[in-house]
Amino acid sequence: MMTKTENNTTPCHSRKIPLWLVLLDNVPTLLLFVLGFLIVYQVSLPGAIAYGVYAMVSVVWFWAKICPYCHHYNTFACPCGYGVISAKFFSRKDDKSFRKVFRRNIGIQFPNWFIPMAVAVYLIITSYSNTVLWLTISFAIIGFVLIPVISKLVGCRNCEIKEDCPWMTGRKKSESPPSLKPPLKQRFPKKASEDEVRVRARVELK
Repeated sequence: MMTKTENNTTPCHSRKIPLWLVLLDNVPTLLLFVLGFLIVYQVSLPGAIAYGVYAMVSVVWFWAKICPYCHHYNTFACPCGYGVISAKFFSRKDDKSFRKVFRRNIGIQFPNWFIPMAVAVYLIITSYSNTVLWLTISFAIIGFVLIPVISKLVGCRNCEIKEDCPWMTGRKKSESPPSLKPPLKQRFPKKASEDEVRVRARVELK
């Protein structure tokens, strides 16, 4: 079992994630994409198709740009199952840390969440309907509640590399920089003895 988390040259084979957990991690995301498609479809069919294509491309991008740097690449220890899929299409990379690569590329997923929400808000304001309302509520619950909860409490909770994954740990607060001010004793050195010598010298001269 691998113990280092910053360097990912040695994959982790310590356990195999059960199928039900992989499905639990992926089915809500698939539902999110379907709901997003239906929301955008209320405005434009070409727009909905473009959203669906973008969602699929963003997943492939994840396989190509993030998974090859992960410790779970080409193993069954990946909670979402991407490690094995990525290995079938993309070669392993080991020249950068997983944390840095994850942060650099995860942004491609954000439009999958925020574009349908923006369209839903627009529709509620301009052409409200019960269909739009239920699509919006379902999308919000799955995208902003269910998926994060599953990731935090199930998929990522027992992951062996969670300390190296920004999705689980978030950005750690950087330590406060050391103070540039010198210690109090250095800023206000004690000069009583020197002053006393000078006073005595002056008295003697008089």
